[in-house]
Amino acid sequence: MGTTGIILAGGHSSRMGRNKALLKIDGKTVIERIADSLASYTAQVIVVANKQEEYRFLGLPVVSDQWKEKGPLAGIQSGLSASSTKKNLIVACDMPFISVELGEILLEALNSHQAAVPEMQGRLHPLFAAYRKDAKGAAEHALRNNQLRIREFLNKIDTAILRDEELKKRGFIADDAYFFNMNYPDEYQQALKMAAEEEGKSN
Repeated sequence: MGTTGIILAGGHSSRMGRNKALLKIDGKTVIERIADSLASYTAQVIVVANKQEEYRFLGLPVVSDQWKEKGPLAGIQSGLSASSTKKNLIVACDMPFISVELGEILLEALNSHQAAVPEMQGRLHPLFAAYRKDAKGAAEHALRNNQLRIREFLNKIDTAILRDEELKKRGFIADDAYFFNMNYPDEYQQALKMAAEEEGKSN
């Protein structure tokens, strides 16, 4: 069964002061790192972005939000609309160290749920999560009614919350780096250090 990776790149990056998806780590933009990771285990990768021309260099399909200025839920809805597969993995464009193994676990959970969302140390991560295409209708209903909180949307569909303990049972040990996201310049600097440390370990 085919799967699609969907990268959400529609934010304004106002706190970073420049487009965080295009910042470079180890010579690659963050969005390229994510796209390469997703391409290793999904059949296709789609980018959701309102400034489409900025992402043409990726050579991937780029679609715009159908609901403007409605936040990440609009990105999820647009990505699911554009996808041609039942199973989809959504990733925010500012997460440079996502886990392939966790992505595969989340996609597998869609066999029996509409969404699969990891929760680490009590914090939900709906922007590194798996969604079935048939969750699109609930997202559209929420957007139509201006109910933009993703947690409320997840409560309206059949969502599996995969907590630390559950993932450990499946042999997956979470690392904080997998959920690290960059919103501010100092967080970008931290990401550069994390990447350098990882490079040092592998040499």
